[in-house]
Parts: sequence; structure tokens; C-alpha cells
Amino acid sequence: MSLKLAAQLSQIHGLGDVEALVRSRLASDAPLLTQISDYLLALGGKRIRPMLALISAKALGLSAPSQELLQVAAGIELIHMATLLHDDIIDRSPIRRHKESAFIRYGTDSTLLTGDFLLVRAFALCAHLDRVIIDATERACVELVEGEILEVPLHLQLHCVDSSITVARKKTAALFRLAAFCGAHLTAKGPQCSEAMGRFGENLGVAFQIVDDILDVTSSEDILGKKTGLDIIERKPSLVNVLWLNSGSSLALRLREKPADAADEEQFRVKALSELNQSRVIEEAKALARSYTQEASLALDQAISCASSHDPRAYELLKALVNYAIERVA
Repeated sequence: MSLKLAAQLSQIHGLGDVEALVRSRLASDAPLLTQISDYLLALGGKRIRPMLALISAKALGLSAPSQELLQVAAGIELIHMATLLHDDIIDRSPIRRHKESAFIRYGTDSTLLTGDFLLVRAFALCAHLDRVIIDATERACVELVEGEILEVPLHLQLHCVDSSITVARKKTAALFRLAAFCGAHLTAKGPQCSEAMGRFGENLGVAFQIVDDILDVTSSEDILGKKTGLDIIERKPSLVNVLWLNSGSSLALRLREKPADAADEEQFRVKALSELNQSRVIEEAKALARSYTQEASLALDQAISCASSHDPRAYELLKALVNYAIERVA
């Protein structure tokens, strides 16, 4: 992310209020719940989802974030935090953002319960809002779980590009869609505008996930905050892995086999990364990511066009987020 874009995003009106609201929801009579939640929050993150809710509303003419918008943005971030805790347990990921994952530091049981705690806190924030937001939040949370359970490893189930995209659409893009949709809905510009903004968020989320799949192969541990090639070792149905299998590579067929001992898997990871970085697979994945950013831009323009007024600076910031999604692997 460019320094200019990072500076603009950090100055979004209401972001500090969202952060404070999230932090206020981490208090518990059971100190360990607060400790684990605080630990995860302190690991940082881009806060893309609450930013998306705030900027979407501003782009459609909301001059200052309402209390309802702040609650929605904070609730979505709490849901995201819960999924991070649960995902690390499911994936057995020892590292998150250069630090020990919560379940490594605090244990699986306590981390699992903290994820449940954060979900309840999120629901409490959104429960008193209007029915449209409640229904949209329910849909997004159902899709998160569906995406997780559909992400069956490649040695257990054959996947295709469509099923890989379906996992990305549910597991990652659902919260992007929810954030943009709710931001638009709270401007009261009408369902057509809200739906278009929701499509913008969904397509942006799919693009972000595809790029994350690519970065697992092309980036470095210093940048990712974890070892590269983990999707390969875990036999995940990521878009890159599916495209690699489709390429006819004999080495890629190892993805269809149950993981072996640690030494063999490390050799496989190194060979796979070398082959993938010299193959056409990465360019194919980039092309698909670009197609989703293009769809996101079209949906954003549709949302803006059906609004009676809009904020040009916030609109350009959303455009910059679209560009950033693909520039990470440009």
C-alpha cells in the first residue's frame, strides 16, 4: 500500500471511533477472554472492512458517520476477528502477523471460546439495528461458515475454478459485501444503490482473496508475516492450487495426495514454489483477479450513478482500494 493511500485511509472520519467501540466490547468478567481479544487486536491489520463501511457511506453523501454506521463497522470487525481465531485453529496456523497465533499462546479451547465471545459481542452491536442490516449480517455469517466447510482439502475432494471462487466469495467476500452494503443502506439512497454497493464489496473481496492466494506463492515470509507456500502444504483449494492442478504439472499431482512427513512436505513446498513462480499459473490468477476488480469498479459506478449526490473524494478513495487490491501483485 502506498504511503499516500495509507495516510488517507488512516484519516477516515470515524475510524478511531470504530476502534474505540471494538475495544470497549472486549471487556469480560472472565479476564482470559479479554486478554486473548486484546492480543489479537494488538497484532494489527488493515481494518479494510470497517473502512469499507465508512467510505461507502461517505461516497454516497453521508457527511459524518452516524452511531448506527459506527456500530455496524465495529460489529463487522468483531466478526472478522472471531473468524481469524477460528481459522487459525482449523488451519493449525502457528503464526499470525509475525507473532504466535492465539491458539498457540493460549490454547485451542480458550481461543475457540474467545471467537464465540467476539461473535456474540458483534451480534449485540447489530441486534437493535433495522431488519435489513440484521438479515444481511445473518446472511454474511452463514456464508462465512459455509465457505469454511466447503474449503475441503484437495486430497479429499476434487475442486474446480468455480468451487474455488465460491469458497472465496463466501469465506472472504461476504464481509466485504456486508460492509459496503450496510454503509450504503444507512445513507437511505434506496435498495438499488445498496445492492450495487454490495456487489462492489463482494467483487472486491473476491479479488483480495485471489491476490492473497497469489501472495502465498510469490511473496516472502517477511512481508506475509508467516511462511510462504502454506496453502500448498495444507492442500487448500486456493485458486492458484486449482489452476496449478489444471496445468497438467506432474508435481502438482502431489496436491491430491495426503500430506507426508514434515521433511518431505518441506521439500515439496520448496519445489512447488519454484515451479509456480516460473509457470503461467500466476499470470492466469492475476488475470482473474483483475476481472473481479473490473466488476467491482462497474458496480461502484452503478451505485454512485443511482445516488442523488456523492462525495468525489470518498469515491476516489474506493477506486484507490480497488487498484490497491491488484497492485499488491502488479
